[in-house]
Amino acid sequence: MNWEAISAVSELVGVTAVMITFIYLAVQIRQNTAAVATSTYESVMTGFNDINIVVASDPALASLLDRGCQNPTALNSEDVVQFNFLLRCYANQWWKLFKLHERGSLPVTEWSIFAREAAQFMAQPGCRPFRSQNALFADLYTELDKHGGTEISDFGFGNKTPGE
Repeated sequence: MNWEAISAVSELVGVTAVMITFIYLAVQIRQNTAAVATSTYESVMTGFNDINIVVASDPALASLLDRGCQNPTALNSEDVVQFNFLLRCYANQWWKLFKLHERGSLPVTEWSIFAREAAQFMAQPGCRPFRSQNALFADLYTELDKHGGTEISDFGFGNKTPGE
């Protein structure tokens, strides 16, 4: 029996097994990364949809959001509290996206779209005071300022009809 040949075959089998394991792990990591990205994106969209459904299903709340964004001086003290909590809901969602982007979980191309929309929203007259009163989001505001100046969404503020 040739022990050198047996040793060489054993080494070859071992190396092949290790290579197959590495390939398997690479495929598993790629699939897991895609699953995590999909789950993250789903979570973000669900968060925005939850807020939007609440606003869209309540005409009084939709009116409050519109008035608050366009003419905050028309709000009474109760309206101001409710309006600020609505803004906080949106800001929390944008904050989540910003943190995902910072950690490399949200590509620049996708973050840029959300940031441009957030910058446009937060540029509304009634949203500007929220920025100065909520320093928690200061890093977010700095980032949004880099993406401002372009209209990306029609929020319907100011009684415009869709397509107008």
